[in-house]
Amino acid sequence: MTSHTRFQVASISKMVFTLSVLQLAAGNKISLNDDISKYLGDIHLQDSNGLSAKATVRQLLSHTAGFGVYGFDEYGYSDKLLTTTQIIFLEPPCIYPKVVQEYILGKHWVYSGDGFMVLQKCIKNISDMPFADFMEKTVLLPLDMTDRTYRQDVTENTTEGYSADFGSDLNGYNLMQEQAAGLWTTTANFAKFGVHLQNILRGKSDLIPQAFVKEMIQPQHDDVLDMENTTCKTGLGCYLKVIHGEAYFGHSGGNYAFESRINFSVQSENGYCVLINTDNIDPMIGKIQDYFLRPA
Repeated sequence: MTSHTRFQVASISKMVFTLSVLQLAAGNKISLNDDISKYLGDIHLQDSNGLSAKATVRQLLSHTAGFGVYGFDEYGYSDKLLTTTQIIFLEPPCIYPKVVQEYILGKHWVYSGDGFMVLQKCIKNISDMPFADFMEKTVLLPLDMTDRTYRQDVTENTTEGYSADFGSDLNGYNLMQEQAAGLWTTTANFAKFGVHLQNILRGKSDLIPQAFVKEMIQPQHDDVLDMENTTCKTGLGCYLKVIHGEAYFGHSGGNYAFESRINFSVQSENGYCVLINTDNIDPMIGKIQDYFLRPA
């Protein structure tokens, strides 16, 4: 490995994707409080009773929209990626659970990979661009993140993943059907991403208006009644935690044979990015976090 070796970062990708949504919001091309049906064209989402489903962009970004598919299995490198429409409607050869609103809108926090799949389709309709090209134009190039891509056919400077259960993955890695969670990047590039967000908060960058990043790191579910599988608050596309007495925003990620975690301080210039090409290694990541963030 070198400083240019790229890893799959899984759900951490959602933080970068969220910044692209905020870019569109700053340009008045999308509104965080609009019902998503405004951007879905001829796609009509349903709840578990077969009725029309409603949810705002904000609720999808904060996992409070009531959609309950945690994530999507990766496909082998030789497999063909499905379209977002195939996944949402469970069209052949899709094998995932159908995307439906299973919980009461705004009353439950449930981690929702399918909610981000719906947002991915919204962004595709708004931009009329391939998803990877849109992310390149709106976020990756402006942030000068050079060793990164949302493309799934990447081969240069990638690392193999190793599973605790099966040893080396035969293909080195799998393809991500949920492309909003499909970023390949280096630790240095993700550190650059975090520093840039910190600079926006401190008025040192104007990539997007500061108000949007401040909103990104504000809790979005104070009135949610039923919290599942989380002990921390959620902003827009990120988690909000207090670590050793200091406020941080970040995310974690896990694919078959890859794990990752990032956290960046709201109050100082502290932060860290850990990308590992194996799974079931969360305790080690916690020790690395404490090494870097524990007060002297």
